[in-house]
Amino acid sequence: MNVGILRLTGRLYMAAVLLSYSLVLWNARDLILKGYPDFTIYYTAGSMVRQGLGHQLYDDGKQFEVQQRFAPRVATRLGALPFNHPPFEGLLFVPFSCFSYRTAYLLWMLANLVMLATLPMLIRAYVPVMTAWPAPGWSLLSLVFFPVFFALLQGQDAILLLFLYGLTFVALRKERLVEAGAWLACGLFKFHLVLPFLFLLLIQLRTFQRRGKILFGFGLVGALLGAVSLATVGGRQMIWYPHYVLGLEATMARGAIMPSDMPNLRGALYLIASHLGHFDLLVVALSALLFFLAAWISHSLDDDAGDLKFALAAFATVLVSYHALGYDLCMLALPVLLLYGRVKDTSSLRIWPRWALIASLAGLLFSPLQLLLLMRYNRLALLGWVVLLAFVGIAGELRSRRQPLAS
Repeated sequence: MNVGILRLTGRLYMAAVLLSYSLVLWNARDLILKGYPDFTIYYTAGSMVRQGLGHQLYDDGKQFEVQQRFAPRVATRLGALPFNHPPFEGLLFVPFSCFSYRTAYLLWMLANLVMLATLPMLIRAYVPVMTAWPAPGWSLLSLVFFPVFFALLQGQDAILLLFLYGLTFVALRKERLVEAGAWLACGLFKFHLVLPFLFLLLIQLRTFQRRGKILFGFGLVGALLGAVSLATVGGRQMIWYPHYVLGLEATMARGAIMPSDMPNLRGALYLIASHLGHFDLLVVALSALLFFLAAWISHSLDDDAGDLKFALAAFATVLVSYHALGYDLCMLALPVLLLYGRVKDTSSLRIWPRWALIASLAGLLFSPLQLLLLMRYNRLALLGWVVLLAFVGIAGELRSRRQPLAS
């Protein structure tokens, strides 16, 4: 097919997707202004910390009382939309809580858009495929990626995590390993999407000296964030926090947490095996098996496939995360770019991994399907199988790299 026609088709697709997102945003404007989005939890945390209520940060009753002050018209909310993130993140939203909820939501959206505009300029030199378009073009393209739109709509912090992963990636490429560990630790507000990645990264680095640098940067910032958390909420709330999070998972936070909406291994299995006894044990066992597979592959790698190693760790992290929703796939935006570059280079991949990656990238990038799965059928967990297919493709390619390329 003519290259010009392909480009025109791509631009028309982008325009159609952005138009559909605009319509969704417009139709949801009243719900947003009333306080339905997830931004509620961050605004609540920031407000409580600013008011000196940090020692009650994980008290559902107090959270609900605060939420009723700025979002009293949320008809479906009979209890608090729970803030289940570590205490230190509440400090980030203290400045936003100084404004009305509506203004704070818009300011946080603006901050996210600034990060999306900045990230392509930071990583461009280390992702060859990005040289085809100017940086503003990639910023616009990022808005087409459904998890990014979903994060913006909900006022979530997933774009911040993507930005930190981008900074980590650049630091790794520059061999600034202490800095890489420090940036990664800044993402501990979603620790379940950081700690597995850290473990796999340490295995990939291979030498004790390089691992030590990563751990030093990570440990230093992690300790600082722990101290900030302790000062913010006190020892009792710090001890209570793990029980609070586990309790929310056990009760599914009164319907706020639905495995059928989780595009990870837990969600994928939930759609076909939730009726089985000891389902949670099955999820944990298969997640452990997949994680150890990723660790084994990482341990046997040479040092000539940095982009694939980074992508393997990121996709494995999402799969075993246990708790990941649609917007959390934002962290895969950079790995998706890296894989796209590999797929575009027809000589760099073996046959079956290439087709596995093409199929998975098509599923991850076809936003209308994800919009339909989430907003009409509540089955975004089907995307977990697509994430798994991408993982299999990456793992298959890495395991066969010592073999001759198929012709």
